[in-house]
Amino acid sequence: MQASGPEFEVLLVVGIDAVGIARFPRLLHEAGCRVTLFAPPRLAVVRSRYVASHVAASAEPEALAVQLKAFLAEPGRAFHHIVIGDEPTLATIASHRGEAWLDGWFPVDHRSHVVEKMLSKSAFQQAAAAAGLNMPRCEICHGFHEVEAAVQDMGYPDMLKSPHGCSGSGVRKVSCYPELRPAFEALDEGDGVEIVQQFLDGPVGSTDVLFDHGTPVCWQSWYSRLCWPTPLASSCARELMHHRDVEPMVVGVGRLTGFHGFAGVDWIHDTAKDRLFLIEFNPRPTPSYHLDAQSGVSFARAFGAMLAGGRQIFHPAPVERAAPFVYLFPQSLYRAISERESGSFFRCWADAPWSDPWLVAAYLRRVLTHYLPMRWRKAAKRLLGR
Repeated sequence: MQASGPEFEVLLVVGIDAVGIARFPRLLHEAGCRVTLFAPPRLAVVRSRYVASHVAASAEPEALAVQLKAFLAEPGRAFHHIVIGDEPTLATIASHRGEAWLDGWFPVDHRSHVVEKMLSKSAFQQAAAAAGLNMPRCEICHGFHEVEAAVQDMGYPDMLKSPHGCSGSGVRKVSCYPELRPAFEALDEGDGVEIVQQFLDGPVGSTDVLFDHGTPVCWQSWYSRLCWPTPLASSCARELMHHRDVEPMVVGVGRLTGFHGFAGVDWIHDTAKDRLFLIEFNPRPTPSYHLDAQSGVSFARAFGAMLAGGRQIFHPAPVERAAPFVYLFPQSLYRAISERESGSFFRCWADAPWSDPWLVAAYLRRVLTHYLPMRWRKAAKRLLGR
């Protein structure tokens, strides 16, 4: 769907060069939005043709939050919706909870305890379990001795998680006792608080969701078939899926958080029981909304209806025959070059955002500066510098 002209003003706030967020302005544009980007220079998202204006912000998180507060206080600044595009930026802005400048646009009630449920894996898991959502067994532990006792009680393997983290940065799989102490020390944030979660054998995946004040109005689900740069990191290849447990899961998460906007829900499919178990909540846009044509939904139409004051709910269609398998661009491209894997290299181009050529160029520039062999990288940087 291509809007005839912008009807809504949307502010997209981005603090880090998260790969998936750079493709998000197109969805907003197709929803009938004029996109103002508030972000540091040199991020890939700055290059998107669907960004109508760019306000340069600091790359230092707290300075960015202070600048955002001042920007929103300027006369005439009014937006129909404000999207925070990454979790580190969200956490920094959330540190200002209770301040009046967050009223009316922060994605949850910032004057309540729900902020902790949104930002802390441990707080979310405790609240989700208390709400009766289907989750793997987990224990919130304080110090190594409690972690050790929980692992001994559950048995190996287990998942060890820090209370915070994103894109797999705060997760380790522990298969035996010698791996326990190194995993604990790698995840320790200085307070010794970690989560021990029962390991379930089955494919992991995620559901992209748009919430309207806690009500899911559009969603689609994917298995994570390839992850990079570690097996627990973000996915770079996805397979469409449909399961009866998805809708009650996203309804439960929405009821628990009251979240308003774009988010993701991670889960694991216990194939032996054919049940989905909720793993965690990602309170920011996820990387695969642009694939909604594959699932039979429209995030742009749902978001446009929400901004207009209505509500249009899109249920994903059941998957028939062979489920679509997508090699995400540029994630699969980076993996293919890093691991010298030709299959992903050739397949990922089908997902490239060819309607946004400067964004494609920004992605390819990163190939030259980050993922080629070192001697090639130096030569590329010299060439780019000229």
